[in-house]
Amino acid sequence: MISPRKRLVAASILLVLEAMAFALIVTESVTGAIAAVGFTCVSLWVHVILHECGHLVVAKLLRLPVIAVRIAPFTGWRSEVWVRPVPSATALPLRMVLFYLGGPMANLCTATVLVTATALTSTALTRVALLGAALCAALLGVVNLIPGVSPRSDGRILLRWLLAPTATRAALRAGYYQEEVSRTLRAIARGEVDDDRLADPVRDGNDPRLALAAFQRRWSTGHAQSAADFIADAERLAALARADSTDPMAAAAIGQVLTVHFGMWYLYAAVVNGSPVEHREVLEISELAQLAFHVQPHMLSARVAMSLAHLLNQRPEHARSLLLDIRPGVDPPDLCSVAFLLRAIAQCYLGNHADAYTLIRAAGGDYQQLTQVVAAIQAADPVPPLFALAAMADT
Repeated sequence: MISPRKRLVAASILLVLEAMAFALIVTESVTGAIAAVGFTCVSLWVHVILHECGHLVVAKLLRLPVIAVRIAPFTGWRSEVWVRPVPSATALPLRMVLFYLGGPMANLCTATVLVTATALTSTALTRVALLGAALCAALLGVVNLIPGVSPRSDGRILLRWLLAPTATRAALRAGYYQEEVSRTLRAIARGEVDDDRLADPVRDGNDPRLALAAFQRRWSTGHAQSAADFIADAERLAALARADSTDPMAAAAIGQVLTVHFGMWYLYAAVVNGSPVEHREVLEISELAQLAFHVQPHMLSARVAMSLAHLLNQRPEHARSLLLDIRPGVDPPDLCSVAFLLRAIAQCYLGNHADAYTLIRAAGGDYQQLTQVVAAIQAADPVPPLFALAAMADT
């Protein structure tokens, strides 16, 4: 079977040959035909630049935060302008629709200018070159507006903002929250393992530590196939952590990762989506957190995991007590911020809102979505339930 890339190359070559034949008929000159087609091909690169400039100009005019610009035509990389809008920003759906229209409209306006210029020239060679460039600009603009071309096409994304602005804004907020969860897990992987056996795992395909590393690589880079795949992988890891043959340090590492990932999302689901966690899931989180806390009770990552289990188990006083000793100059900064915010959540459930505000300021504002979760709990009356009350063994 021919790959999509090879089909694209073949189609491009065929298009160039057809353009050469058309230009040769019009100009009646081989040199002129080659010059006209060459100008058209070069113009495509210019149109890609103009497309991204259209997005960039609109982003600046609408004050959308631009975090990166990449223009890399013909290299296999996607040319893009990345913006990071605040989910709660005013008129965000309209601003995002205009942002995604910016690139195609720049191409369509360029095509209009080139067609107008064609009418003002009497030279066949110039006319063919300008018409070819105009056709490239129009095609680039129209193709980017077709929703079904690519999941990341301008047309598909702006259509989501038009038809389902509330759901798209919620998905944007959830995506930012997932980034914060992944950032927390990276901090755990970098700074919280102090055992040489974990730093240099044996080369065994069944080794739990290698399975954990593969799990983190797969799901932190967006290679997820489906939520069911993620759950299945997590359940396999949890089974390895519980196995008697698993090294305690490896079991602790697995327990930390799974507890933090699922625990933070359970908090988000309960507070933001109004979906309290089921009792069975609370018990699983508690068991995994115990594996980590039993082995490394002094480590901040283990205490963060255990505090999440206590919060979900409606024991805010236990969660707060585990996070009283936070050392900003010693512990990883990201983990410190998460620990401050989890402690703020515990204070909210205990009714100590002044202390919660102090802890939010101490967190520094790097975890904006988790901070919004804390703010939502503060504003709620009564506080949102996280789950149905259930007993959990003391630690």
